[in-house]
Amino acid sequence: MTRLEGGCHCGAITAVFETALAPADIEVRADQCGFCRRHGAKTVSDPAGRLTLRFAEDAVRRYRFGARTAEFLVCRDCGAYVASVMEHFGVLNVVGADIAVLASRAARPVDYDGESADERRARRRQRWTPTTLEAA
Repeated sequence: MTRLEGGCHCGAITAVFETALAPADIEVRADQCGFCRRHGAKTVSDPAGRLTLRFAEDAVRRYRFGARTAEFLVCRDCGAYVASVMEHFGVLNVVGADIAVLASRAARPVDYDGESADERRARRRQRWTPTTLEAA
């Protein structure tokens, strides 16, 4: 089992990504939407894994844009974009969470602009990581 831990720059948001995959086998993606490009985001997920995000609610800005199908968790203090969540699923930004073993890797560009909101939700339910949000 691989357990990767990280968090935003100031430590207000922490993340634990657990997967049976070896770090070299985890696909790193770079969504081509404007938000992710502006943040230099590189994301990972594993539908068979587990993502735990811990933060105090007042430390986080939940940003929604476009189709408004997910919330992007941004630290109110340091401004790091750490993860996106929808229902009980999430994707981890390994750059924002400072997971160096994955953040240093090249990312495969992905573009989901052609998806409808329903298609986007279905893809996320299938591909994103089961996620737990915990109060700090």
